[in-house]
Amino acid sequence: MIIQCDFDGTITRNNLSVLLRQNFARGDWQKVESDYLNGRMTVEQSNKLQYALIREPKDKLQEFVRQHIELRPGFVDFVRHCRDTTIPLVIVSSGLDFYIETALVHIGMEDLELHSGQTSFGQEGILVSYTDPEGNLINEGFKRKHLTWLRKRDSHIVYIGDGLSDLDAARNADHIFATDHLLRLLSSSSVAFSEFSDFHDVLRQIRHL
Repeated sequence: MIIQCDFDGTITRNNLSVLLRQNFARGDWQKVESDYLNGRMTVEQSNKLQYALIREPKDKLQEFVRQHIELRPGFVDFVRHCRDTTIPLVIVSSGLDFYIETALVHIGMEDLELHSGQTSFGQEGILVSYTDPEGNLINEGFKRKHLTWLRKRDSHIVYIGDGLSDLDAARNADHIFATDHLLRLLSSSSVAFSEFSDFHDVLRQIRHL
């Protein structure tokens, strides 16, 4: 078994990516977000456009992240269980390295395996790129491509997520734990899933898988 887990809104209760855009984007990031939510672009394309609107220094944004992390209850115990039982826990997020790595260091879990959007900072805003597991630049399917790659390491994939960007990958997992928007999306489909509100819920249920 390998556990593929989202970050924003899943490991954290709040969405640090949205908070960063709300507080620092200079331009109509909401229009781009609406285009993504309504299927007119991918999450990867959306993040590239939205983060180009942020021109604050990296250290300022990282300090903001440290001040606003809201960890979902039970995550520390869940990580401990995964380590004790040698279940690989892999974070695959369409969010960005500079703030996810900052958050993981802040909560003392910088050694967790992470795959996310990659960033560089410049005068033209934050440049975002996504690569598949082979290192090829991509504009869609980041999470699903990593799920397919992880399946080569273990045939049984458990997926944990909360949002639209998780939907495609989650549908291809063997078991899904869903909350918030992902839960509502799956509720209107024929895909089986388990609901959770915190990681204590996930831990109780995963012991029976």
